[in-house]
Amino acid sequence: MENTSYPVNGRIGRFLKIVQANVDPLIYKPLLKDSNKYESLSPTEKSLWWKVTIENIEKSIGYKSLSDIMTKCGSKCCGAGQRKTARRLFIESGSLEEFLKRISHHDVKEGDLTYTLLDENTICAEHNKCFCKQVSNSPEKFSSKVYCQCSVEFNRQFFKSALEKEVHVELADSIICGGESCKFMVKIAGA
Repeated sequence: MENTSYPVNGRIGRFLKIVQANVDPLIYKPLLKDSNKYESLSPTEKSLWWKVTIENIEKSIGYKSLSDIMTKCGSKCCGAGQRKTARRLFIESGSLEEFLKRISHHDVKEGDLTYTLLDENTICAEHNKCFCKQVSNSPEKFSSKVYCQCSVEFNRQFFKSALEKEVHVELADSIICGGESCKFMVKIAGA
């Protein structure tokens, strides 16, 4: 008898729930067949599970549909606590420039994050390490940047909450795809 139980906790559980809500079971069931073994995997094996699973889902449903799923994941990753902290740090900073300096050092090692104001409505967010523990241990490069749409949405939610303005975020580079850093261009609407 086929085991159709999937993890329900943690980020993998959240991801699987979103996949189940947005993808036909005939498509996702074969792609997620080994997910029930996920918790017993080493960090490297988990990262490789994500790589293979993401690539297989993308082949089955396409970049756009999987990008939509990863965007939903990113919205959940940047939860209410992070959004409130972003807003609080912005208010306490007094200016956008001070806010960017502050978040470049908040809860991270020196040099891990750099936020640079390029012009009055463009921020370059550069992550000098992959902050996603699900994939950061992958010894193999991902074949597409679709997984990183989760981080794109995380950054959008973070800056939208901090600035209380709409923002648009584009991924310029990704470590898991072979880049030197993860680089996001954050465009502030109406600035």
